[in-house]
Amino acid sequence: MARYSIGRLARKQVITDRGLPIGELVDMVVDEITGKALRLACRPSKDELVQELIRTLPHDKGGNVLIPFTTVKHVRDYIVLDEKLVRIYSMRSRMKVRRS
Repeated sequence: MARYSIGRLARKQVITDRGLPIGELVDMVVDEITGKALRLACRPSKDELVQELIRTLPHDKGGNVLIPFTTVKHVRDYIVLDEKLVRIYSMRSRMKVRRS
């Protein structure tokens, strides 16, 4: 498994495997006990398709979208997400909102 420092990941562009530009990585949420990455905090793109995709995902106080780290497929020049998984998480979040 490749290792990256947070400094190398900061400000990387986050896109889906279908080329949808989600935004820019601004932070990561990490389990302080295990060190496991849990979520990416991204400054979202203003693109309407992106806004629709991430609308029901959790956001932090700064308006950054919190994307589950399990959706990450690759980290190279870009952070590439599995768009199908992002949609599944988004639908789950939408269902939780409706139940509340």
